[in-house]
Amino acid sequence: MASYLEPIQKRSNSRYKPRDIRAAAVLLGAMLLAFCAVSVWAASSHRGSSNLSIRDDFKSGSMAAWEMPFPDDWEIVEQDGLHYLHMKRSRPPGIPRRPLQFARLKGVNVDSFVLNVKVRRAGGSMIVVFDYVDTLHFYYVHLSKDSGTKVAAHNGIFIVNDGSRRRIAGFDASAALPDLSWHDVRIVRDAGSGSIQVFLDQQTMPRFSVVDRSFLRGQVGLGSFDETGDFAQFHLDSRNARRSARNE
Repeated sequence: MASYLEPIQKRSNSRYKPRDIRAAAVLLGAMLLAFCAVSVWAASSHRGSSNLSIRDDFKSGSMAAWEMPFPDDWEIVEQDGLHYLHMKRSRPPGIPRRPLQFARLKGVNVDSFVLNVKVRRAGGSMIVVFDYVDTLHFYYVHLSKDSGTKVAAHNGIFIVNDGSRRRIAGFDASAALPDLSWHDVRIVRDAGSGSIQVFLDQQTMPRFSVVDRSFLRGQVGLGSFDETGDFAQFHLDSRNARRSARNE
């Protein structure tokens, strides 16, 4: 038996040396890693989603990150070292009745997010838009000098869903912007649960809150229903964001 096996072993050794086996193993491992990397990249590209953090302090003087229905209505202004986005001109609302005059962050769609921004009204109110799908489908937070009990269409969370805007939160809330000073606004959106919470000036309890899952992803925007005002120190964080191809 030994005499029979010995020639086979010799032939095998002559054809497949240890260094050849090691090289083949290395090559196979590299191929597997490359395949896995391509698979992960393809899956990621297919999902198109990732963590995202965007800050705009407007110090660059550029509004290239924003898209507006009327770009000439906006400018960047500096005052006492603070740069801010200034809405120079109001526009009438749309029909069905809804806001149209707001700047949207270009090419970025988010679902769950935290948005912080400083807001200063020049008239009676300002708005922050989110989950914007199109001009007839989005939410907005109306930040007003009036309470919800004083003016039914002011001061709260509203939805535009293929019709006139409709209040969904803030019916009894106190005024969000009681004066012409800067105020900190923080919006926390959890698309999974549908929770929307709006905080003012570092308060720990939300001024407005509601659960609604009508829209779960979209753009965010800054503007006013039919007045003017200012925005500064914009900061958006999202754990599931998607950029359009033009911004990649």
